[in-house]
Amino acid sequence: MIKKDWFVAVAALLTASYFSACSVTDSESSEYSKWTFSGMVIDASTGRALEGAQITYLDTDGDIDTTETDENGNFYINNLPYGSRTFTFDYFKVNKKDTLYYTPKVFDVSSTNESSRMEGVVASASAIVRLSPLNAAVTGELYINDPGSGKKIPVSGLSLSLSHIDTSYINIFPKSFTTKTDSLGKFTFKNLPADTGLVLNVTDYTYKNIRYQFYGVALPRLTAGDTRDIGRAYLAQDTLIPQQQKIVASNVMDNNMIGYGNVSTLIKPYYVFAQKVHSSNLTVDVTADTSKLYVKPIIKDDTLFLEHDQAFPSETKIVVSITAYEKKSNERIQITFSGDSAFTTDRGLYAITSNAWPTNSNFKATFGIEDTMWVKFSDELDKNTNRIQWNYCSNVDRTVYGNGYYANAKAWVHKDTMFVQMDEKILLDRNQGDSAGFNITIYAKNGLYAEGFELRTELIVPPQSSSSSESSSSSSSDSSSSATSSSSEPTIDLSSSSALELPGEGQESSSSNATAESSSSTASDSSSAT
Repeated sequence: MIKKDWFVAVAALLTASYFSACSVTDSESSEYSKWTFSGMVIDASTGRALEGAQITYLDTDGDIDTTETDENGNFYINNLPYGSRTFTFDYFKVNKKDTLYYTPKVFDVSSTNESSRMEGVVASASAIVRLSPLNAAVTGELYINDPGSGKKIPVSGLSLSLSHIDTSYINIFPKSFTTKTDSLGKFTFKNLPADTGLVLNVTDYTYKNIRYQFYGVALPRLTAGDTRDIGRAYLAQDTLIPQQQKIVASNVMDNNMIGYGNVSTLIKPYYVFAQKVHSSNLTVDVTADTSKLYVKPIIKDDTLFLEHDQAFPSETKIVVSITAYEKKSNERIQITFSGDSAFTTDRGLYAITSNAWPTNSNFKATFGIEDTMWVKFSDELDKNTNRIQWNYCSNVDRTVYGNGYYANAKAWVHKDTMFVQMDEKILLDRNQGDSAGFNITIYAKNGLYAEGFELRTELIVPPQSSSSSESSSSSSSDSSSSATSSSSEPTIDLSSSSALELPGEGQESSSSNATAESSSSTASDSSSAT
């Protein structure tokens, strides 16, 4: 939709709304009830007449009608019925590839006034309409006076907006009325009307827990085609809000004491005090939801570090409470960073893909004792599989355990991937299609961990004949001996297309493949013996 069509649509809506509310007498059809509206449209910045300015309104039949000003900027509209009419004025000028827009305005004009109502007549109306070109700009800077250091500090990232006190003004470039300060506290507004009536509004700003405000300030008159620099302005400190906290910096909060999101679960939080504090009588409580986390507080000069051996829980809001004493004044400081001041951790260690997930190209819907399930994680895993905690898995017929008293599977790790191969115990008293799954807590090499990770699938139960059952029973002792002598960690042929393919890994060399095939054959015999 071009600007001209947009003006017409706006005029139609506004005119329709006013027209529907008008009180029209029975004499509306009378020639004596008709009235005229005339006047002149001029450039508010230069006073020159605007030829071709468009006026949009609703005619007698309720249809959208338009007219334009002549070469002297004059307009004349007659045969208007009794009551009120809404007129929209707009103008734009094309200069080669550039178009200069003027601010549209809306006027509600009535055919009656106090004197005409007393006389019982219909009065005509006239007006001079001033439209301003949208080619002015304004710049400035916003600062605060830091009461602690006495320094003048630029305010960065603060949202600013403009409003117009003229109710007839239509803003066709809303984005031009909003901006933000940069890192040096500077701001710029462009495509503004070259006139008066603009008011600058600034959102409240908080620094070191002190709130600063900048109340609505009227801007000076703007000049067409020029940029007005209003200079440096200072936000006023809100004296009704006392300073409650004495932290000046942190790696888990910004300068406004708003906690960061997506913080690493391995982060070592630190807090910088405005004054040095004692290490004695220092207490720190760190909680995640309702759980208390262990941290070791360490004071170095004016900074408090929170050391911890175990990663913070993932995707959790962390609340920190500190009680300390300043060295100079021995003043007690008690701070709790909760709500917006609490920081939130990221995902930590998480599963990326698995051959038991339908989103993977190697997806398998069912698994048996000759199949291997694998899960690829976001970080390299700890090779010590004894650290993996195997828990009961709900909503399955059989829980898979990789170690412990209930062990019914073998588990091993290769880089960022964990492998699980079930043994024959899992098939005892099972039926075809029964479900199996595991619930684990697994650790990464860098200290991250994933708690309560679950994987569910279905079992393949091979059919057994009576002869195979007797054969299996007679050779159980030999099989047990053979299984004991074999390696507890199966070796997978990574080069074979029918064997397990590691996620994200390429093919091995021919010599490595030969060794892997030999190892895989030994592992397969051992598994069958088991």
